[in-house]
Amino acid sequence: MKVLIEISFDHYDRLLDKCDETSCPEFAILKHGTFTRRPNGDRFPRTIQIRCEMAQAKRLLDLAAKLCLEAASDIEKAIGIERGS
Repeated sequence: MKVLIEISFDHYDRLLDKCDETSCPEFAILKHGTFTRRPNGDRFPRTIQIRCEMAQAKRLLDLAAKLCLEAASDIEKAIGIERGS
């Protein structure tokens, strides 16, 4: 099943900065994200959209839980689960 993860640009950047391209298989998933801007009131916050399989999303969640909790929260919302459940 495909899912669409939407991560704030700042959270995505923090997570990506902590990944090593040579030893982190999830790096390739992250790099395929698409930059978007959606209206939110009078602002247009930057986000990254990542379309991937549910198994890949869960791997991203596990990685983010170790490296960037803010990104993990964004991923949890996208896949509809909470950590620890």
